[in-house]
Amino acid sequence: MHYAVGTVPIALAQGLIAVSHLPRPRVRAGMQVAIVLAAAFQFVVFVQITLPITPPSHVHGAGLDARNQLFADSVGWDDIARQVQRTYAALPEEERRTTIIISAYYGVPGALRVYGNPQRLPQVVSPQLSDWYWLPDHLTAVNALMVDYRPPDVVWMCDSPRLIAHLTVPYQVRGLEQGAPVTFCHLKAPVQQFWGRLRNFS
Repeated sequence: MHYAVGTVPIALAQGLIAVSHLPRPRVRAGMQVAIVLAAAFQFVVFVQITLPITPPSHVHGAGLDARNQLFADSVGWDDIARQVQRTYAALPEEERRTTIIISAYYGVPGALRVYGNPQRLPQVVSPQLSDWYWLPDHLTAVNALMVDYRPPDVVWMCDSPRLIAHLTVPYQVRGLEQGAPVTFCHLKAPVQQFWGRLRNFS
């Protein structure tokens, strides 16, 4: 729902324009005042859950992570990027050379592109939404670090997948990646062969 927030001012402006065409001046003025007052009241009531004025360390304590998914998913992406990078760095060198990172959700690749060190990371991909179309053509990886996948989820494409970490969103915020599993996968075939089945357009 938060994706539509930017359209609210446009809708209010259109409403005011429509009201301005009312033929009766007193009714028109009353409606305009009512709309402005209603918008101001709405802003006051919902200011805490619509504006980022609460420090991340207080989001969980204030219950905002339970009331507003946008707030919950806006905290800790720098921490998530560091955790994924550390998990990758902890792999034996021979495994790192042949490993890519596959995230079930596009947020982790985005976080790694912003906060990660590209010189210390492999190719990072996601099969979610439009990211699914951006799988590089010439991947030669034989292993995958799979974020937000449990071993039973990927046994069909991995030999002996093993759970090696869980991600932690700071301040106990109930964000998308809170407790997310990280599974090490030895691929049974090139990832391109599995990509269609991993696709997630939800």
